[in-house]
Amino acid sequence: MEVAVAATTLGVGGDVSSPSSLSLLCGLSALLVLLWALSRAAETCWLRPRRLSRALRAQGLGGTAYRFPAGDLADNGRLNEEARSKPMPPCHDIVPRVAPHLLNIVKEHG
Repeated sequence: MEVAVAATTLGVGGDVSSPSSLSLLCGLSALLVLLWALSRAAETCWLRPRRLSRALRAQGLGGTAYRFPAGDLADNGRLNEEARSKPMPPCHDIVPRVAPHLLNIVKEHG
């Protein structure tokens, strides 16, 4: 008897276990927005770079492979640290010091 009384005091406008149509609509809308945002993120971060890489390779342009999410940042940082650990040469050729990753890509892929 006490359980039935507690259940009826909780539900002011109706049964506690059945959600209203407005809450279902809000939940469904939130789910659709979340799915849309996830599909946009997947398109931007994964599918578009893959398609672009495939198209460039089909045209004969080489390059480093796409790596999600950071790409070549690890290689770039490693080459920058390596270049800065060596003393600067007395010539005016500063590209190996300023942009070692770019120089490495040009040497490898033309």
